[in-house]
Amino acid sequence: MKIKKTFAAISISLSLLASNSCAAWFQGKVDMDMDINNITIKDLFYVRETIKKLDTPSQLFVSQGLHSGKIELTWTKVDYATSYRIERAVVTSQNAQGNYNIPDESDFNVINEHCYDNSFTDIILTNPQDKNEEYGYHYFYRVSAENYDLSIESEPTVCTDPSTRGEGWLFSVPLKVEAEKGKSTGQIKLTWQGVSGASFYKIYRTEKENGTGLELIDKVYGNQNFYVNSVLSSEQGTEFYYKVVATNNFGHDSAYSAIAMGYSLKEGAPVAPSEVKVLNGLGVNKARFNISWDAVSTSGEVTYSLYRSSSVDAAFTLVKSKLTSTTYIDESNKLEPGIIYYYFVQTVSTNTTTQEVTKSPFSEKTEASQGFLLSAPVEFEIADSPLAGNVLLVWSPAVGSDLVDYTYNIYYSDTQDGVYTALVSNVTGTLNEDGKYEFEYDKKNFYRISTWNEASAEDKESNMSIIAAPVPDAPENVVASKTERLEKEFVPNKNNVYPVRITWDKPSNDNPAGYLVYRSTKPDSGFRKVMDEPVTSLEYIDNYDSAKSGIFYYYKVISVNSLGQGKKGNNPEEDLAFADGKSLKSVKCLGYGALTADQWFREYNKTVMNSQKKLTYMHKPVDTDKLGKETVYGNFGGTLGYDAHLKGLGAEIIMPYKDYVDYRVSTNSELIAEPAKAEAILTLTDYFLLNGNNDTTSNMSGNGSMSGTVKCQGMYPGTVNYGTLEIKAGAAGGGCYGLDTFDLDGNMLNVITNMDRDKKISDKHEVHWLVGEEGR
Repeated sequence: MKIKKTFAAISISLSLLASNSCAAWFQGKVDMDMDINNITIKDLFYVRETIKKLDTPSQLFVSQGLHSGKIELTWTKVDYATSYRIERAVVTSQNAQGNYNIPDESDFNVINEHCYDNSFTDIILTNPQDKNEEYGYHYFYRVSAENYDLSIESEPTVCTDPSTRGEGWLFSVPLKVEAEKGKSTGQIKLTWQGVSGASFYKIYRTEKENGTGLELIDKVYGNQNFYVNSVLSSEQGTEFYYKVVATNNFGHDSAYSAIAMGYSLKEGAPVAPSEVKVLNGLGVNKARFNISWDAVSTSGEVTYSLYRSSSVDAAFTLVKSKLTSTTYIDESNKLEPGIIYYYFVQTVSTNTTTQEVTKSPFSEKTEASQGFLLSAPVEFEIADSPLAGNVLLVWSPAVGSDLVDYTYNIYYSDTQDGVYTALVSNVTGTLNEDGKYEFEYDKKNFYRISTWNEASAEDKESNMSIIAAPVPDAPENVVASKTERLEKEFVPNKNNVYPVRITWDKPSNDNPAGYLVYRSTKPDSGFRKVMDEPVTSLEYIDNYDSAKSGIFYYYKVISVNSLGQGKKGNNPEEDLAFADGKSLKSVKCLGYGALTADQWFREYNKTVMNSQKKLTYMHKPVDTDKLGKETVYGNFGGTLGYDAHLKGLGAEIIMPYKDYVDYRVSTNSELIAEPAKAEAILTLTDYFLLNGNNDTTSNMSGNGSMSGTVKCQGMYPGTVNYGTLEIKAGAAGGGCYGLDTFDLDGNMLNVITNMDRDKKISDKHEVHWLVGEEGR
């Protein structure tokens, strides 16, 4: 009987040890009679499968010219994803080759935090109109898979991968619609700029100048960008107003084009005026045009109508009607710099007897009938110079520079809204390969530029351009906290992870207006902006709700100027390249939050449980076979010893860890358990490296205790003490694990407690014996 009880004590000790915290046995109040209550290895070590990582969507489809006001996205579903995050970047102009450059990661902004399907519709225009600039934009998208309950998310899709490029655009409205005006007595010809993807065009017409009452009069195929509208003799001289709508292969219509007025010539109509000229149209005035034309002789009463169109809008605008003289000064506040304007004159003859009105064709478009205001360059930016302390001023040639020999004046100010003082005059600049001028000069805070026309007898200088400012230098010494208890009482997230503090120094030779912070699990890609607006301080607290144990993040901080412009930030890849071996501290921009005491123990327990699965004596079914010694090895080095033997009327199991490591963390923040995989992936640090003992003793009555201390190094340094666990009658009667946690410098962290913990548990570094057994 004594022998049976002794071996029962051995079995109890081994069982307690196998469950580590004893909860799997204690919660069930395991009977001491092993012949009655048989527990299998599967029962002991079954752990619910958990999902640790989500795949990135493998394909992303984005509509291109499908709808006039929206862009549709679909992507391949990701297993275990509960939602998806959608990000968008907008590219507003083409490069010199006519293409749209792939945007920088810093250009992406979240437009939908949690999309619960694998499709999304991005409404760009709620009411598409012919003048919307968005038709000339391209939109780039990134999609990430998420599982909010598990607090995991994938990397975003990559625009450089053809299968996930994510580039889309709107179905454009027909542009530059023009209708003939008095060119023929029997027809009116319409022309327009073709729309990519159009299968046919719908032609609408009305007699109302405001465009109401439109009627569909015909359709033409998509390879045709003109239409001839035959008119009856009774319709000669009648002004018709046209709009064109494009329809694509999917049956989707574009918005209506701008309205175009046209008419056929009426028999007996007067001739059009000749010699229409803009007398001061070559960039000699910054606010007005002087227009003249030759008089027309006819039998009736003659007046003139003056019309205007532009290089950005083919629609004809009536400037003035019922003019009796042959000159006019157009100083409308609708005249804008940087645009070429075209003027047309129409003769209107009224029969003094019958009051019948007839109209001539419009005058012809000639070089003399066009003009442009003296304008500052439309595009103006500041680029880096290879010379320290200098910058490159880059601007587009002012409108009309192919006809006028301009020079440029440069101004500066110390403040954005301050007075701008002349810096240098009569600059010509050097034309670069993109067709823009460059000029190198001393670095100042803010610049403006104007155009100078020395030959002008009116205005010689244009108004000043938009404000441009240098992009500030990158911040220095970007450091993210690593398992540090922050001074303030920050609350952990739902995963029991505390925030990360990112700090930096301002650039030595620059004064940014603010900073933007980005975060990624990779050092080279996948960065997401973690804030909506720049911060002006030199630190930021990242309260990331989805931060999890065992995952660290790289932080990139970008300096911005007061215009919100900025591209320069720290380089996490350089931080990683200069890291000294396995030291997490040396990767300064890498950060991760401290854990609550309970969560720390759960993560530690993963290595303990995995190590004990490797033992063979412990799991033998016959009690006497459990006695013996063996050594098992960590996946990445170190050993765990096992020595089970009789001691008095009970049993003792000694289990020493020596530099034991089962998991490593890769540079892409992935927990690696297989050495073969680690050979292909650069690992950065041990997750938990164990040294010390985790021992168990028990007597014939099933009363016993655990003892020993295990010291941990790696991602979360700490010390676990087993001496305060109480084991009574083969079951846990109370107690806790003693726990001290440290930062990477060995400083003990302040008390970290689970705020949801039963109030009876002490607010010290103690962990309840039930912790670590969840999910078993």
